[in-house]
Amino acid sequence: MKLNAWMAAPLLLTLGLGSAQAGLCDVPFMRDGGQVQLTGSGFLALGADLAFSDVKKQGGDQCQARVQGKASVALAGLPASKPNIDYVMTVRDGRTRFQRDDGRGGLQAVQGSFDLRLLGLFSYEHGGLQDGQTFPRQSYQINLDKRSQANVLRIHTGAKTVGSQQSIQTALGNYQCWPIRYQREIEPTQASFSGISLPIPGINSQVTDWYCPEVQMVMKQESIQNGVPSTVEVTQLK
Repeated sequence: MKLNAWMAAPLLLTLGLGSAQAGLCDVPFMRDGGQVQLTGSGFLALGADLAFSDVKKQGGDQCQARVQGKASVALAGLPASKPNIDYVMTVRDGRTRFQRDDGRGGLQAVQGSFDLRLLGLFSYEHGGLQDGQTFPRQSYQINLDKRSQANVLRIHTGAKTVGSQQSIQTALGNYQCWPIRYQREIEPTQASFSGISLPIPGINSQVTDWYCPEVQMVMKQESIQNGVPSTVEVTQLK
């Protein structure tokens, strides 16, 4: 087990795991040369630099792109880990699938340290939210290390509720955005850091995703973990 794998999971949780997602092929960065940078601070200091290439669009909500970059994850003052990202993202009928090159000219399912399906960029249908709308509870099970099947990271989100649209300040300017609020629970697990096995306590969070229709994505996520706040923001979008 590696601590950076466990620490990466909360950052990815904001992306939705295989849920229905309308218009993903039309988001601003879904093009050759598209870039997204996320920067975090607080108890969970989470970030990622993502670059998109080899974008292929088949019309409607069907497309494919290569996603490359690096994540940065730090928890409660521990040294930041920086797992690499190199995946092929495929969208079919509003559902997203992430795979990686298997080294033999084919693709294999993503397992292990960094699963982009959990990033909040692609979580909600654009243009269709309304005050009081809800999204169902979800549960995720992630292998922390593809070589080990014994220990997995289990994450649960409560029902998500859309609040009233309001103007918020983001790192890239002022937007009218929908707040989507929910509870997130990460079950206790264990990992190793510098060769030392560490128990990882459960983390309960109150989360707000700020979905901004103008850019068709979550521009900011605010959360409170064990009473300590954290923020993840989109700080670059090309």
